[in-house]
Amino acid sequence: MILQPDDFWSFTEWLMRPDAFLQSALLQGIVLILLAIVLGLLVGYVYSANRYGPSEGFYAVARAVRDLLRFDLPGTSLRRIGALARLAFKEALRRRVLFIVGLFMVVLLLAGWYLNPESDDPARLYISFVLTATNYLILALALFISAFSLPADIKSRTIYTIVTKPVRATEIILGRMVGFVAVGTMMLIPMGLASYLFVTRGLRHEHLEVTELEELSNGDLVGKTDFVRNHQHSFRINAGDDGVGLTDKVRGHYHLVTRDGDEFKFGPPVGALQARVPSYGDIQFFGRSGEVKDAGIDIGSERIAAGGYGVSGIARVVGLERGSKKIEHGYVEGGTLGAAEFMFGDVTPERYPDGIPINLSLRAYRSYKGDIESGIRGSVTLKHPSKEIQSEQQPFTIDEYEIDEMVLPLTIEGSDATGTRQLNVFEDLVDEQGQIKLIIRCLDRNQYLGVTKSGVFLQPAQNSFEWNLTKAYASIWLQMTMVIAFGVMFSTFLSGPVAMISTAACVLLGFSAEQIYDTRHFIDAGIERGGGPIESVIRLLKQDAMTTQLDVDTTAASVIKTVDAGIIYSLDAVATALPNLPKMVATAEYAASGFDIFGALLARHAVATFGYCFIAFIISYFFLKSREIAA
Repeated sequence: MILQPDDFWSFTEWLMRPDAFLQSALLQGIVLILLAIVLGLLVGYVYSANRYGPSEGFYAVARAVRDLLRFDLPGTSLRRIGALARLAFKEALRRRVLFIVGLFMVVLLLAGWYLNPESDDPARLYISFVLTATNYLILALALFISAFSLPADIKSRTIYTIVTKPVRATEIILGRMVGFVAVGTMMLIPMGLASYLFVTRGLRHEHLEVTELEELSNGDLVGKTDFVRNHQHSFRINAGDDGVGLTDKVRGHYHLVTRDGDEFKFGPPVGALQARVPSYGDIQFFGRSGEVKDAGIDIGSERIAAGGYGVSGIARVVGLERGSKKIEHGYVEGGTLGAAEFMFGDVTPERYPDGIPINLSLRAYRSYKGDIESGIRGSVTLKHPSKEIQSEQQPFTIDEYEIDEMVLPLTIEGSDATGTRQLNVFEDLVDEQGQIKLIIRCLDRNQYLGVTKSGVFLQPAQNSFEWNLTKAYASIWLQMTMVIAFGVMFSTFLSGPVAMISTAACVLLGFSAEQIYDTRHFIDAGIERGGGPIESVIRLLKQDAMTTQLDVDTTAASVIKTVDAGIIYSLDAVATALPNLPKMVATAEYAASGFDIFGALLARHAVATFGYCFIAFIISYFFLKSREIAA
């Protein structure tokens, strides 16, 4: 998994941004709330002026603001909200929404036939599937129950039984939201439990036979297991270990081996479901001659994929990292002085009592094929931040499709000004501030290693997978809550189908936010990538490549690009105002990739959800107050 620069921010940095307060979430949230209030008042005035006339329309809006601040908010009762929430809960159950849970179980049963447990990373496959399926089903449910409820009650006039009672508009809105959230929560719990059982059972397998066995001269036993799910393990049982050993790690898991006479028993897989707690460092690149560089070597389009930015890598460099010359991804050339140097902090004996666990997720670029089966070789070196003391190079072979895990011992061969000697990591290589340098090099000449800031990290701890999966479902719950708030908001002034379409449009724009940002960054940078919607349609009809000049008249091309820019900038403004759902959905990627979901990340999502729910609540109140639903 590759992280973006803003994923490294703490909650305080995200909220306040001391280095750029104008880009802080707090300021943007305040501006967004004020903008929503102003636009809401303007729309309310236009609506009221159309019905009552300009002057009376103004007084109608003023009375609504007065009622909210003076009567409705102070007089809102939790007891009445609870009663209305129970009514909304029962109403949703009468719509037979619980069939979603049954549908999810059927999907899991069918998925068991089609998901391939012999894939290179079955844990990622299974976890991604259950979280994605849950996400889509729950969001579809939230969209349906929130958009149709209030319009259906108004149409059937059952709303009269509520509004004629001493109940306030704030309580009606909050009661609906709370009731629908309770329904979604009740459904998420069994879906989460079923997902956990599905993943654990899907990854369970057994090795029953030993295919190769050899006894060494010192009495140790080495051997290999049989092939199960397209893989096998090597194992070793030391002579003094009472017949107990471990297999090597393949596809993220290993097995306990027990010898009982002439028989060998293998335990269940261990380590396939992880929640790594990573510790990231600051990266610095060095060129072929050892000179300091702001970025690694650019090898062309491959750099985009290997840099961890997907198909929109250039936009990421232009956008998220604009204003800074340092680009935290690139390639290191082999057989030269080129390197990627990481500075890690908080390296203490308490955090790393048994060694320095290093995790590597690197890419390889071959300028010539050579022996492709042997892979490209790299090395890791530990170095003191300010003294000429460093360990010997620890070689490794790149595995591009798994995270390479290596643990360096606390006592390691190295050198200082006096020569070669045994080094103690904490006494000789870590400075007084708890910092240590880690240097990545490529050992094969004319070959290249792709390195990112998040591609090399230390792992001081391992959290519970069950707790990590719970946090992934908490993120889904936050998305569901946000969709319910938007659905209730639109349902206060639109019919059911129109409210559902409007809410779905907001969700789709939220999911498309990253692509919209990238397109705008391409336009800002003057990069030809197919243009906007109109230009893209013309290219499709003319079958032109997206990187060539648009084959039309110069004046027409200028008009098309201007109109496209207007459309893109308008969509960018809308997408900026809407929740960035891809960032929330990305928490599933954390769990699937075996990373612990940051508490700061979940807190950011929770604060953003609360902010959008607050905006939806205010807008819903004014629209509901403007409707004459009862005498």
